Amino acid sequence: MQGRGIPPLHWRYKTVLKAITSADNRIVKLAASLADRKHRDREGCCLLEGPSVVREALAGGRLRFIFIRAESVSPEAADIAARAEEEGLAVYGTTDRIFARIAQAQTPQGIIAVAEKPVFTEEKFFAACGGRNVLVLDRLQDPGNVGTLLRTAEAMDIGGAVVIKGTQDPFSPKTMRASSGAAMRLPLLPAESARDALDVLKRHGKRCVAAAMKGTVSSFLCDLSKDCAIIIGNEGGGVSAELLDGADETVYIPMTGRTESLNAALAGGMLMYEAMRQAAAGRG
Repeated sequence: MQGRGIPPLHWRYKTVLKAITSADNRIVKLAASLADRKHRDREGCCLLEGPSVVREALAGGRLRFIFIRAESVSPEAADIAARAEEEGLAVYGTTDRIFARIAQAQTPQGIIAVAEKPVFTEEKFFAACGGRNVLVLDRLQDPGNVGTLLRTAEAMDIGGAVVIKGTQDPFSPKTMRASSGAAMRLPLLPAESARDALDVLKRHGKRCVAAAMKGTVSSFLCDLSKDCAIIIGNEGGGVSAELLDGADETVYIPMTGRTESLNAALAGGMLMYEAMRQAAAGRG
């Protein structure tokens, strides 16, 4: 059904949008509410913005419905919409004004989806990780850091990430953009506390290695090749005292320049890269 002010898609895209012309529509309100973590947690859903992440989620079967900025539809967005309708998903066309109410990006790409967040039990998480390393996020606050770390973890073949309470939500719109949607693909396991994280990691045979400026062993000498939990701490305070005390090793990144410390995402990326390099070299 076409709504006033929303043109039909060109016939070659094989789809006709369901029109939404009111900002008070319940579907619009639901999608807009997902900018808030309490609503994401309550609904078990998150927002995905942009063709690439929406296409991936569609292939993974996690989408609930899609919004298209119908006044200026790109061929890529229209093709995704056509595929979604073929699979029985609702695709809604909106005016630019309504689309802007849902979108969180400063420059929206014309397509937004509401998707179900992946949920991993302890057993499912560690089965997916196998003998690969695990990333541990300890109360990181910056969505850019969290997103970059998750994206890097996926690139470095990290098995998954344990997310300790107090860390920025991996499914927030800002974090999702920084991670290019990695939270939808990389297994994530929440932990209520540092103690809970240590217990679950050691129960599954992971050697806990905490990043620390005054660590006891260089990342070049520490065996990071497999079955490690690489712990990255809060931007201001670093890894918590409980995690430092409970870790099997504390590791530092050798630096010869004048800089005293590194950004959390950069430090984590360097440690994950060193782990991948060691594994490729056959260490361990």
